Amino acid sequence: MIVWLMLLSLMQVHRAEQDREISYWLLEPETHQFRISHDFNVSKAGQKSVQSFIRKGSTAANARFFDLDTGEELKAYAVEGAVQADLPRAIAVGESVRIRVLETYTDPAGYRVENGEFVWDRTLGRPRNQVTLPPGWMLSESTMPAIISLDREGRVVCRFANPRSDEIHVVLKGKKR
Repeated sequence: MIVWLMLLSLMQVHRAEQDREISYWLLEPETHQFRISHDFNVSKAGQKSVQSFIRKGSTAANARFFDLDTGEELKAYAVEGAVQADLPRAIAVGESVRIRVLETYTDPAGYRVENGEFVWDRTLGRPRNQVTLPPGWMLSESTMPAIISLDREGRVVCRFANPRSDEIHVVLKGKKR
């Protein structure tokens, strides 16, 4: 039993070891669309492809994968429930590659307009999460603490830290300025 628990603890990934970050740019609420950029490291020996999983009820379009170490764009294609790209070669033992995925999501249930306000309702599982509101909109409510700032174009940016090992549930609401 003790050996099993020791093996189990070695297999777990601790939050401090996670290298994933994600950014969202909300488009006009009537479209139910937002752009996503997420980065992650790939280090599993023998791995030949990477995937971006699509949440149930959402669709993804215009997916692009980049090897950030070389700047090379990887060819993306659809597989069931995800978008995938092949790496130039399988990951060797001790090797890693940093990948960036860019895509546009449509999520009518999670990003909508109610009573003249947009509502963006999503769980965030990454340690670092950034959400940029659409141009001309201001934040009226956030269900989770956030660092709020403006970007170069004057758009509101909300930064969420998730120190937990599970997801945080964030609901943002906003009004036209």
